[in-house]
Amino acid sequence: MAQYIDRKHLSIVRERLWEIAQNKGITLEDIQDRTGFSYSQVYRIVRGQNNISISGLIAICIALEIQPFEVFNFEVNIPKHSPLRRERKSKK
Repeated sequence: MAQYIDRKHLSIVRERLWEIAQNKGITLEDIQDRTGFSYSQVYRIVRGQNNISISGLIAICIALEIQPFEVFNFEVNIPKHSPLRRERKSKK
């Protein structure tokens, strides 16, 4: 099974990280220095297209001197789901 990647929301998170970095004048090299990540790791997290680990995201937030909730200041569409399994079972 292929890894699930929500590209739409991942893009929003990356754009927000990049916007914050630019507004604070923090370069990818600065983030590299503050996290100990390689430049390519920093690039992949902030500017790349692959998935972001929670640990990597937290490290970037610390490097940017922000709280994680500042990155997640957007809403997602929550669809109407079918009833929970226990609810479906109790109807039988």
